[in-house]
Amino acid sequence: MGALVSVWLPGDWRQADVALYRTDALAFWGHLAHPSLPHEYPPLAVIPFALAAIGPPSVGQDCFALGMAALFVLGFVAIRRWKGSSRAWTYGAYALAAGPATLLFRYDIVPALMALGCLWLIERRRFAATYPLIGLGTLVKLFPLALLPVTVIAHARAARGRGTGVLIRGLAAGVIVCAVIVAGGFALGHVIDPAHGLGAITYNVDRPVQVESVPATLMWLGSLVGVPAHPVYASVSYDLVGSLSGVASAAGDLALVVGMLWVWWRQLTGRMDAGHAVVGTLLVLLCTTGVLSTQFLLWVAPVLAVVEGFRYRWLAVFLLTALIFPVLYQVAVEYSPVLRYSWWFLAGIGARNVLLVVCTVWFLISSGRVPAAHPAPSVGTGHVPSEDRVEPGEPEPLASLVTTA
Repeated sequence: MGALVSVWLPGDWRQADVALYRTDALAFWGHLAHPSLPHEYPPLAVIPFALAAIGPPSVGQDCFALGMAALFVLGFVAIRRWKGSSRAWTYGAYALAAGPATLLFRYDIVPALMALGCLWLIERRRFAATYPLIGLGTLVKLFPLALLPVTVIAHARAARGRGTGVLIRGLAAGVIVCAVIVAGGFALGHVIDPAHGLGAITYNVDRPVQVESVPATLMWLGSLVGVPAHPVYASVSYDLVGSLSGVASAAGDLALVVGMLWVWWRQLTGRMDAGHAVVGTLLVLLCTTGVLSTQFLLWVAPVLAVVEGFRYRWLAVFLLTALIFPVLYQVAVEYSPVLRYSWWFLAGIGARNVLLVVCTVWFLISSGRVPAAHPAPSVGTGHVPSEDRVEPGEPEPLASLVTTA
C-alpha cells in the first residue's frame, strides 16, 4: 500500500530519472540514422528506456511505471513457481520495502531479475546460457559482471571428474563468450556513438563519493571529529567530498577486493554454495562501492529472498533505504541558496549503512558448507545434459587441489 501511495506523492523525484530515460530513448530510437547512446548507462539500457518514449511525457512516465510493475509481478510469479509462495512473498516484501519510490520509476528491477535468472541457470547447471546472460546483463547495468567468477567456480565444481583439459576448455569457452558479448556491445556502442558509447565506464571513473555510500558515511563520521567534508551536486547525484575522500575510497576498494576474494574462496573450497556466493558478491559490492543510490538495493532483493528467505534484519535495511529516499531527501536536504545536508539526513544514511554492513558480515560468516555430493536437479520433464551432471561420490579435483595447496 505504501508503494502504491508513493506513486502519487508530490515531488520531482518521480519525473527526474524517467525524464532522463525518455531523453536518452528519443535520442537513440528517434534518430536511428544518427543515434545517440546514454552518457552514463550501458548501451542496452536504451531497451527499457524505450517505454518512457511512448506518447507525450506524462503517458511515457505511466508506460514506464507499468512496464516495471509488470516485470516486478513477473518476478513474483517466477519465484513462486521456482521456490514456493514463501520466497515469492519475501521477494515482494523486500522489493516494495526498499523501492516504493524507485521500483516503478527506475529501471534497476530489470538487471536485478537478470541476476536472478543467472542464479536460476546456475542451479540447473545450464552454464552455456549463464555466460551470455551475464554479458547481456552487463550491457544493461554493469554490476552483473561481478557474477562471472561465481559462475566460473560453480561451473568448475559441477564439471568435476571430467578431466583437467576438458574442464579448462569449458571454463575458457564460457568466459570468452561473456567477454565477447560485453566487449562487442561496448565496441559497437562506441562505433555508433563515439562520444557516449563508453559512457557507462568513463562516467564513473572520476565521480565523487556518493552521499548514500558506506565510504561517505566514513567521511561523515570523520567530520564529527573535525575532518572537514562538504556536500556537492555532481554527476547528477548528491555527493560528499573532503579531506578523507581518497582514504574512504581506498578503504572501500580494499574492502571490495578482500570481500570478493573471501566469497569466492569459500565457494571454491565448498564452504558456500553458488546461491550464497551470488548474494554475498552483490552485498560486498553494495557495501564497498563509492557510488550507491537508493535503487541499487533492488539489485539484491530478488536473490536474497530466494537464497536467504525472510529475515527481519534485511527488512529493516530495506525500510531504512525507503526512509532515506524519498522522505529524507525531501525534508532533510536544503537545496538553496546552497546545498546542505542536515545531520539527521546523514545519520539516517549512516544507520542504514551500519546495519547493511553488519548484516552483510553476518551473512558472509554464517553461510553453511555445501553438501559433499548431491544429485543434479531435474528441470520439468527434461533432463540435465550429461556434461553438466554431477554424480554422488565423484572427486573434486579443483577444490581438492586448492585445499591441499
